[in-house]
Amino acid sequence: MLIEIYPKPDGMQHINLMFCEAEPEPEDGWVRAHIDAFPTPPKRIFEEERAGRTYTTLQYGQCVIGHSMFYIEKHKGVVDQLLGVCASELERAALDRPTRNVIVSRLALELNKNARFSVDEQGNLTIALKEIDEAEIHKRLGELITEETPVRQVEVVGSETS
Repeated sequence: MLIEIYPKPDGMQHINLMFCEAEPEPEDGWVRAHIDAFPTPPKRIFEEERAGRTYTTLQYGQCVIGHSMFYIEKHKGVVDQLLGVCASELERAALDRPTRNVIVSRLALELNKNARFSVDEQGNLTIALKEIDEAEIHKRLGELITEETPVRQVEVVGSETS
């Protein structure tokens, strides 16, 4: 999911939430469920291309979605952190995209209460996972992978029964 924010002449902003239907990201499901609960639909829905990918863009005004952007950006930030911290485990697990997305989103929601906005060394706003040991993140990821993936049958070659 991409988030683009454009200033308007009246001092408010257009906020574009952009979803790639062909390659959904882990945060997409939670964000879509969150915005589906809004009483006001998007101002515009359209498709556009970024970096060779087609995105469905939901455009909102700041007055409609502004109060939820804190939670949306926080969830996306936690997901992005997890994808970095757990990249090797996720690659080794060889999960299909939907299963990977469910696992990462579940873990992000579990860690959300410990995530805080902070300022990094370059002065940029970022998400920090306070009071969470990386070993605990890796352990919980392993548990979720075990829960979400079926046991694979192992075929033993040359052991046919007659």
